[in-house]
Amino acid sequence: MNIRELASQMLQVRFDFEIEEVPSEGCTVLYDGSSAKVGGATKPALARAYMLLAKGISEGKKEIRVKQTANFDVCGVMLDMSFGSVTKPAGVKKYLNYMALFGMNMLMLYTEDTYEVEGYPLFGYQRGRYTLSELRELDDYAADLGIEIIPCIQTFGHLKQFLRYKANAAISENDTVLLHGEAKTYELIDACVATCRKAFRSRRIHIGCDETRGLGLGASLRRDGFRDRFEIFNEHITRVVEICGKYDFHPMMWSDMYFSLAGKTGKAFALDAEIPQYAIDSMPEADMVFWEYYTKKNEFYAHNIEVHKTFNRKTVFAGGIWTWRGQAPNFRHTYNTASPALQECIKGGVKEVFAAAWAYGDINHIQALPCLGVYSEYCWQGIDVTKEEIDEVAGFVTGLCGEMCEAISDFYCKEPGDCIGKAILWSDPLINLLCYNYDLPKYAECFQQALTVFEKYPDAPYCEFYKVLFRCALAKAKLHISFRDRYKKGDRAWLQTFAAETLPAMKKDFEALFELHERLWHEECKTHGWEKLGNAYAAAISRIGYAKREVERYLKGEITEIEALEPEVVDSLRNKGVSAKNVMNTYL
Repeated sequence: MNIRELASQMLQVRFDFEIEEVPSEGCTVLYDGSSAKVGGATKPALARAYMLLAKGISEGKKEIRVKQTANFDVCGVMLDMSFGSVTKPAGVKKYLNYMALFGMNMLMLYTEDTYEVEGYPLFGYQRGRYTLSELRELDDYAADLGIEIIPCIQTFGHLKQFLRYKANAAISENDTVLLHGEAKTYELIDACVATCRKAFRSRRIHIGCDETRGLGLGASLRRDGFRDRFEIFNEHITRVVEICGKYDFHPMMWSDMYFSLAGKTGKAFALDAEIPQYAIDSMPEADMVFWEYYTKKNEFYAHNIEVHKTFNRKTVFAGGIWTWRGQAPNFRHTYNTASPALQECIKGGVKEVFAAAWAYGDINHIQALPCLGVYSEYCWQGIDVTKEEIDEVAGFVTGLCGEMCEAISDFYCKEPGDCIGKAILWSDPLINLLCYNYDLPKYAECFQQALTVFEKYPDAPYCEFYKVLFRCALAKAKLHISFRDRYKKGDRAWLQTFAAETLPAMKKDFEALFELHERLWHEECKTHGWEKLGNAYAAAISRIGYAKREVERYLKGEITEIEALEPEVVDSLRNKGVSAKNVMNTYL
């Protein structure tokens, strides 16, 4: 891989002057206006050096002097390829190119069952699974960039898609967790790890094992009676670690189960968790991955980093890239949660970090690329890096400036929890389940302000998609603000215009959004998974048409009332509304 050519092509900058590549312990750029010296201890560090040179040139600088040393030995990304979609190999390669420019050196492909395993035809069946040849191709490409791909699989929980088949009943603890102590379970795990060995160069493997809910309380309870759940967990992990060793892998695992089994609330990394010493003593030799995507408080991260040190295992930290709640990345929340976490990782001596980009199929990973800047710049610029400095680098590399990212984040309306924009977008035009806890005028203003920002950056990546997305959400918010109220007041003139103009315009925008989203999906993702979103769009468009027909029937006197608009709001339910994923139907 010619790093100079890659940087020039990706960043659209011509290096038409003499450049000497020199040895460097970190990342070095020296430029005097006519020639340059760039250096990197690794290929990603060298790619970053070229990126910083290109950035300085694009800003008109006549002198550039940069010397950066990484705060983390490993700074990478985990891309979810299981919950909603599987990115095509070409899309993963594109992502790897951007990672190199940021100076990031590790990628995980989170594959629960989305990779082929010999002897298990139902593993990833109709889920867009990667073939062995595709995985090898990606590993070769990443290696050429100096980026390590670490397989990231599941060997205990999170296997619902595979275990839904009756043929797998013998290895099911429950509908998501494998049955520990069953020989056939370990035959499957052996086959999975063997596939990873065939596909990847890395000597490291992530074996998952998070959120194994119902552990010891399903089929094994009937088989063995009640047993200590720490003992069950460690026994199983020990078997998995032995299998990894058989294939020359050193494993890492999510560490949350030790906390959730010990805490009073059952939540991951609860501050009240007191992990029994016997549970720690019987832990197998595996690195511990401390994950957290929600908390904004430094003290939370500092506390849990210290607790992880009691495991006497290497601690790896995984923060979040907020891609999993809606049709737009939440750049703002990514920064607000990752920034304190990475600060405490630097203070606490954590040397390996990665960003976990979970994606439930609403967007593709390329849309969230600017989020990488939070991780790369804490790695290379250090604990005192500012948000403005992060935005500068991320904006230059990806083409999405900080103002644009903030506007896109307004799909979440600056609220914690569920994605407000997604809930409003999918809400039913007639049956308003949002009325109990949604400040619709406030959110409508938020969408309108974002649309104003989008007009300033018409050439920004995905700008047209976001414009139509926010327009649809704004229209739905305005509908809920006025529709029922106007109906109850008997404003027939308003209803006439609503049926003749407003709803048809909304339907047209939703159809346009459907087409744009479908195109974006198929540019980056395999086809499997789109059917879920396609069904949601079809339902939304259908219900807009139905609402139009209902109003027309009412105006013509064919019905005496619009039944769905009659129920009064129950005041006792205010601030106790349904979650965003449940706003489309009254019967689930």
